[in-house]
Amino acid sequence: MVIPLPEAAMGHSARGVLEAISRWEQKALIQDDLAATLRKEVDETSAEGTARLAQYVLAATAAVVLLIAAGVFVDWAWPRMDDRARTVFLVAVGIGVHLWGARIEAARRWLPAALLMQVSGLGVLAFAIIYSERAWADGTAGAIILGVLGLLAPVVLAPRTLRGSTLMPAVHLCFALEFLALFLDRATPVSGNDIIWIIDGVLVAAIVLLVALMRRDQEGKLHPWALNAFAAALYAGFVLVVLTGDQPLDLQEDVAYALDVWLLLVVGVTLWGIHRAPSGLRRDWFEDQLALAMLAWIPLAFFTALEAMESGPEVPLALIGVPAVAGFAYADRYRVRGVLATSALSFVVAVWYWGVERAGALGAVIALGVTAGLLFWLSGRIGRGSDRGNRVPGVGGSASPE
Repeated sequence: MVIPLPEAAMGHSARGVLEAISRWEQKALIQDDLAATLRKEVDETSAEGTARLAQYVLAATAAVVLLIAAGVFVDWAWPRMDDRARTVFLVAVGIGVHLWGARIEAARRWLPAALLMQVSGLGVLAFAIIYSERAWADGTAGAIILGVLGLLAPVVLAPRTLRGSTLMPAVHLCFALEFLALFLDRATPVSGNDIIWIIDGVLVAAIVLLVALMRRDQEGKLHPWALNAFAAALYAGFVLVVLTGDQPLDLQEDVAYALDVWLLLVVGVTLWGIHRAPSGLRRDWFEDQLALAMLAWIPLAFFTALEAMESGPEVPLALIGVPAVAGFAYADRYRVRGVLATSALSFVVAVWYWGVERAGALGAVIALGVTAGLLFWLSGRIGRGSDRGNRVPGVGGSASPE
């Protein structure tokens, strides 16, 4: 028996569904018996969601308590160990936490906690290899063993994750790049610049391979993990663009242009995923990724304009304001709330910066006033269009045009 939850105890989504059911019932779009059935379904789903939330809260609390216990133990044991013992201890903790998380995931319980444990375990293992420089110099037996251990970790774990997870392969891809770099640094005489070029080549090869897999499996049934891994590779590209531009190429501030191009590539791929990708490769989080790209463009545009271009305030105003206006138009057309919010933030930040830099100038005051008036006029136009078309910008709907 499911006890109906009071409306105040429900989440925003559940309350919204109940309000929609009541509205449909009042407009005679659905019958009373169907409305009652739908309300019962919402009550059951809300109860299940509340139970899952309670499980996650208790699991998170237990994890914090365990972390505190581990911290107390480390505080006691760490001074009593030398660098080699500390390295071995960190390796054991990293492997143990990762395997524990993998076992929990295999049991299909507490999946967020299980995934976090696996990521944390790999992170601790990577830190252990870095810390091992205190105990073994590069090229020594201890350094080579630890480098090989890190290099083999993603390879050994890959078969299980490829079969049972759509997220962990993406995590393993990122850590595989890091472990490869650590192996080359600790176990070989390859220089730092050459290591970066090697990692660049491996990332490009991984992206090409993932694209080929997705082209052969457009329904996403044979390799459901490939799309997440591809997205992770694109994000890893930002790090490698910075490292490559800063070290081998010595671009200094001009690395901003390379980051601009890579962000534009991510935006293009995301728009393709929303509007042109096969149905099996479309995901709801593409819209969130597009909003995140708009948000990331704010500091990157300032860096490009002020550091790389050494321009005045009008250039960042244009670099941020123009995409923000385009984002407004896109979000209104395709009802993408996240892009609407980040476009508004981008526009406000750009105008605020320009206004501060041009403070005291009458022309700036007039320009800001005209801009505010134009925005008010546009908001009224959009509102009337929404009322006539029964369409609310940024609420509901798919990102893909029919």
